[in-house]
Amino acid sequence: QLKVSERLSIFQNNFPDGKLVIKEFPTGTATVNTLRALMVQLKNYEEFEPDVVIVDYLELMRPVRENQHEYQAQQRIAEELRGLAMENKFLLWTATQTNRQGRAVKVITDAELGDSYGKIRTCDFAVSLNQSEEEFDNGRMRAYVVKSRNGRPRFTVPMEVDYNILKMTEGEDIEDEE
Repeated sequence: QLKVSERLSIFQNNFPDGKLVIKEFPTGTATVNTLRALMVQLKNYEEFEPDVVIVDYLELMRPVRENQHEYQAQQRIAEELRGLAMENKFLLWTATQTNRQGRAVKVITDAELGDSYGKIRTCDFAVSLNQSEEEFDNGRMRAYVVKSRNGRPRFTVPMEVDYNILKMTEGEDIEDEE
């Protein structure tokens, strides 16, 4: 496995004109307003407006309003993140956890989402990454399109994975599964 600094070096070599900013927050402290302030700071002081923002991951954020049940809070965070992306015209990616049933299925669908189904209702596009131990050993994975607001959902895309640089590319055809 490569170290983070080695992966960043590979990124810089592959995208010499690209800019990558990594910002960490303690678990449960960042809200969408924290990210909003970061976007203002990047724009005003760094003259940088990102095209893509990756939040790793939604459940580690704190909702702007605290007086909600966990499932309501997660849906609200998803809605706030979507709004932030629309305001700033960037693509936002995040990840979420599955429920216990997610460990037992071959293909993760919306039925295996953990805690709040409201997260999937909010997003425009959702994909699950699926792989068996054998697929892992062979550098393969299946991306399953769970939701596509403007396209066809519920199909599988085979993927080849290079774990050293965390690069995924479309692989050979496999049968659609659900």
